[in-house]
Amino acid sequence: MGFWLFVIVSIGSIPLAGAMARERNRPSRRWLWIAVAVGPLAPLALLILGDAKRPASAN
Repeated sequence: MGFWLFVIVSIGSIPLAGAMARERNRPSRRWLWIAVAVGPLAPLALLILGDAKRPASAN
């Protein structure tokens, strides 16, 4: 049961990582492959990294 749950969550994280990468201005194809390799850790990494092109603050 646990193995199949991990497989389903890993497969579900692939389109999630692609959508999150597009929202954060990161290359979505690269993040799709990262999600294939590391599974649910890819969306977590995108949450930590944030936006790719954030303007510098003037202060």
